[in-house]
Amino acid sequence: MKKQIGKFVGVAILLTAAAASGQISQKVRATVPFSFMAGDKVSPAGDYRVEIDRGRAILTLSSDKFTIFMLTTSSYQPRDNRNYLRFNRYGDKWFLQAVSFDGTAQITPMSKREKEMMARKPTGGGLIADIAIH
Repeated sequence: MKKQIGKFVGVAILLTAAAASGQISQKVRATVPFSFMAGDKVSPAGDYRVEIDRGRAILTLSSDKFTIFMLTTSSYQPRDNRNYLRFNRYGDKWFLQAVSFDGTAQITPMSKREKEMMARKPTGGGLIADIAIH
C-alpha cells in the first residue's frame, strides 16, 4: 500500500511540474520565406519551430537541420495581440529582431553583422517584415 501511495505522489509531482513548465514555455511554428540571420547564424528560408521560454529568457529556433538557442535581451507589451516573428532588412540581409506571442514580444540581441549593416544605412532604419506564427 505504501508503494502505491509513493508512486501516486511521484506521478502527481511529475504532472504538476509538467503543467508548470508548460505555462512558462510556449511553442509555435512559422514559415520564413527568406534566409535570415538569427544571432550570428545564417538560417535558410523554411519551416521553423519556435520555442519561447520567458522564465529563462531563451528563444529556440529549430528546423529539420539545426537548432539555434538565443538569450532574449528584453520584452515589451505590443499594442496588438498579433503573433509574429519580426525581421529587419539592411541591404539584402534579413535579421531576426523579435518574437511576439500571446501578448508579449521578446527582443533578440543585435548581432555584430547587423550593427555593421545598420551603420552603413545613411538615414532611417531598415525595412521591417512580420511573419505570422501559429
